[in-house]
Amino acid sequence: MEKNILEYVGKSLYKTHILKEMKRYVVFRARCAMHSSSVDELLQFFAANNKRQAWLQGAPALLEQTTRAFFYKGSTWDERVELVQNHLLIMEELFKPELMDKLYSKGEMVQLWEDSYDDRPLTLQLWFHAGQRKEGCMSLALFYEGEPLYQIMFWLAKNKTDGKNVIYIGALQGPQNGNELIKGMTKAFFGYRTKNLMFYGLRCFAKAIDIENIFAVTNDGYYAMNHVRVDRKLKTDFGAFWQECEGVICSDRRFYIMPTAEHRKSMEELKPSKRAQHRRRFAKMDEMKAAVKAAVDSYKK
Repeated sequence: MEKNILEYVGKSLYKTHILKEMKRYVVFRARCAMHSSSVDELLQFFAANNKRQAWLQGAPALLEQTTRAFFYKGSTWDERVELVQNHLLIMEELFKPELMDKLYSKGEMVQLWEDSYDDRPLTLQLWFHAGQRKEGCMSLALFYEGEPLYQIMFWLAKNKTDGKNVIYIGALQGPQNGNELIKGMTKAFFGYRTKNLMFYGLRCFAKAIDIENIFAVTNDGYYAMNHVRVDRKLKTDFGAFWQECEGVICSDRRFYIMPTAEHRKSMEELKPSKRAQHRRRFAKMDEMKAAVKAAVDSYKK
């Protein structure tokens, strides 16, 4: 195990001049020592070439997140190490090095779509930073006026049944105090709720990389359920929203499975008074889909 690398990772994430953070750093090093074989495996993965070394240097959270009970309830050390490696391997397989360098080496965002609300910029970005490490290896973030409004944290994986690429969602996060903003934005997007717009963006990304299924964490499967009391409820009801999005509970009840494509009602199924609104909504959605595909295609191998 490379002590210098672990020191770099730990001190990049924890402000060791603060006592509480120093304690977290000591715990991190202790965990690494207790699971040295798993950590060594991951370090060897990153040491395989200069590109991967740069990713770890730019995004040390990719190692640290395997040492904690992150991603989903009951995740094991071996599962987390495999999860991080598989996500990066699939990214390598699908995308040019430029995308990986932006996200992980440089900590930059990659824009997939842009629009406006109230004459102010609204953008959809691929992103990864340490604050997202509890729930995924990457996020899709909706920015308004340069500030994140909604985020979906996720990772890429191989389906256990057929080996095809899939997406796993670890969390969906919205604004703490943005009810009026969300109401206004929903109206501007022809009655399409902002969180639905956000999830549709992820569906567009999945479609652009030929992914057919998306798995999303349930309330019981959320990583924080490792730590909360039995009588405490989550603030966000993941299950209700995933069911709205055609999600079906898996045999592993920590996850829902959802199709990449969103069902659209035909004009004949809609009331005549609603048809014009839906026609404009569908046109906006088609614009987003085309923009995301074009942006993703520019980085695909």
